[in-house]
Amino acid sequence: MPSHALDQRLFERTNSLTDENDSILASPQDGVELIDNWLRIIAGNTSTQIVEEELNELRSELMLDEPDADRVRSLLLNLADNTALVAQSKNVQEQTANKLDSVAFTLRSLAGM
Repeated sequence: MPSHALDQRLFERTNSLTDENDSILASPQDGVELIDNWLRIIAGNTSTQIVEEELNELRSELMLDEPDADRVRSLLLNLADNTALVAQSKNVQEQTANKLDSVAFTLRSLAGM
């Protein structure tokens, strides 16, 4: 089982993908590495299954020599929406819900929204 410290680092790394001007501070390879870490954390959790599927799709797109920017944007927006839905789940603690909402905001920023 992953440690709480690892979970916290993933939230922090995800939220540091953009700066205060919403400039992207990561490469596609950085994104793949971060996605791999998230997939390890959420694996097997039925409440995050849709997020897991979208992370896998985004990972596959980012691994291409030339990722399709429109496809990446669409996946990021879907991922943001579904992350926000997970945050609203009755099984999610308030502190975790706030972190997930922050991740959803970062994903929207990465998508240019």
